[in-house]
This record gives sequence, structure tokens and C-alpha cells, in this order.
Amino acid sequence: MRIVFLVNDATGIKPSQTTAMLISAAVTQGHDVGIVGVGDLSCQSDGEPWAQIRWVAPAQRVLGNSQDLQGLMEAIAKTVTHPTLLTQTDCLFIRTNPARDLNRAALYSTALNLARRCQDKGVHVINQPDGLIRAATKLYLLELPEFTRPPTLVSQNRSEILTFIGSLSGPAVLKPLQGTRGNDVFLVSSENDQNLNQIIDVILRQGLVMAQGCIPGAEAGDTRVVVLNGEVLEVNGKCAAIQRVPAKGDFRSNIHAGGHAEPGVVTDAMQRVVTAIGPKLVKDGLFLVGLDFIGSQLVELNVFSTGGLHDAERFTGEAFAKVTIDALVLGNSQVDTLEN
Repeated sequence: MRIVFLVNDATGIKPSQTTAMLISAAVTQGHDVGIVGVGDLSCQSDGEPWAQIRWVAPAQRVLGNSQDLQGLMEAIAKTVTHPTLLTQTDCLFIRTNPARDLNRAALYSTALNLARRCQDKGVHVINQPDGLIRAATKLYLLELPEFTRPPTLVSQNRSEILTFIGSLSGPAVLKPLQGTRGNDVFLVSSENDQNLNQIIDVILRQGLVMAQGCIPGAEAGDTRVVVLNGEVLEVNGKCAAIQRVPAKGDFRSNIHAGGHAEPGVVTDAMQRVVTAIGPKLVKDGLFLVGLDFIGSQLVELNVFSTGGLHDAERFTGEAFAKVTIDALVLGNSQVDTLEN
């Protein structure tokens, strides 16, 4: 099977990232694996999507088999690119993160449009472009059942934001509608906070504000639960879940904001949320998703380059990346069967 991973930058994949683990798992299973960055795509005059792809060479497979992720990623970065018609591949696995590269927003929009063309020509694309577009911002959270999430407002209207914060029985969390790594996420105690207007100003420079009621227990961090095909990713009774604990003096649990990972537990309440939203994720073509919970409440969905597998495998010893690739291959086979 020819699997192409679409990433931000084909030369910048870190060995600790879930993307590196998925690439290694695909290589280990004997698939023809290629990596392409969003800046390496093109479209010919006939409308066909092409890409300058770095194909993993046979000599590099030993690095995947030995789980030498550092060596494999370094080898990929040095690999010569080959022009390839994307519609001649079997699977396009989208592992981009547009929120970390806002200066090149047009490239990511174009990439999704070209991915849609691949899908129309029979290529198995995951996550599906239309689903990614629909869930590209935190606004997607408001499409889910109300019991699954905290009270939420998305707005550019300062007065509306202040009124919403005042209606809560406790603190609020304010964040950009499209953000990542805990950047510009603020905790405010009430609508009378001295710096609230400045906080709103900072977020409004990036677009709309998402305001949420702060959930009791948030100081203990959040739980990232990885969902595969609408269900919690589980191997041998162990779930792909990590608890992200904030650094001292910070309420943000993001690893890039100083938080650290501990083994996570999927509670019955979290499972009820997954059961409730799983069919929608599948319907929207969202094959691999990271759900961030505080207590029983879902606070964020990660639908692009969902992370968490590195720590989940470290804590449990289970091969979650391999199982993900297995599910991808099975899904592609089912698509082929339906089409034939």
C-alpha cells in the first residue's frame, strides 16, 4: 500500500511526535511510505494534483524496523524528492497543523482542496478534507451535544463577552478560536477583572474569542483521549490517554506551556461523551481525533495532527501507532471493496 503523509514541513518532523511514530509503523509493516510538506504540492494544467514526495528508501526501512525514529526522520529530511501524481497513491494521511504556521495559511487551504481532488479520484484521505475544514476551529465544539461541554460563547462582541462571563457562577477561560499549544489562553475570575479588556484585545487580534466556563478541578490539568474511528483507541484493555498536568503557577496543561504528561484514565463519564459524539466524528470523516477533557467535560477537539501517542505508548507499552496504521489499511480495503 502506498501511504503518503502530508505534514507542515517534511524536513522538520521530530522523533517524539506522533507523526514520526505513525510513519515508522507504516514503514515497519512494509508499506511504501512517502512524506510531503504543504509547500511541495502543485497542480498541473489538467487539474491533477502532484507532489514532490520524499519516499522512504529500502535502505532506510531498517531504521523503522529498529524504531530508530531519530535516524529515520533525519534520513527522510535528506531524501531527494520525486515528483509523484498524488492520485496514484492509495492513502493520503493528513498530519498538518495549520494553527502553528499561520503565515502560510494559503498553503494549508490549497492542500485541503488538492486532497479533496485526490479523494474524488478514489484515494483514501484521512482525516477527510471536508471534516477538517468543518472542525478546523474550536467552533466545532458547539456542534456537539450540550451536555458534553462547558457553557461556551464564541464572539467578537466585547459587550457580549463581558455579559457571558458575568452570567457564569465561577471563573472563565478565554482563548483564540483557532489556537494551539496553550498560546494566549487566559483565566479570568469575573467580568470585573482589571486586565480583562486587555486580554480580550490580545485575542481579538487573532479573530474571535472563545469564552468557556471554568470547570472545577481544572487546576489538576486535562486528559487527552485519542479516538480512532469514533471509539477510544484501546489495545489489550489499555486506553490511549494521558493526563496533562500544569506546571506550578500555571493553569494551562499544554506540554509546550510547561505541563508534563502522566498516565491518563478514561472515566465512565468520558466514555459516555465519546459514545455520544463518535458517530458524528465518523460521519464527518474524522478518523483520528484527540479529545481534551477536564473532568467529564470536553473542552477541545484536535482533528489535524492529533498527538499523545508517544506518551501513551511510553506509559502502557502498547503499540497504538501500529494499531492506527492497521485500522487505516483495513479502512482502505473496505473502501476498495465498496467501490469494486
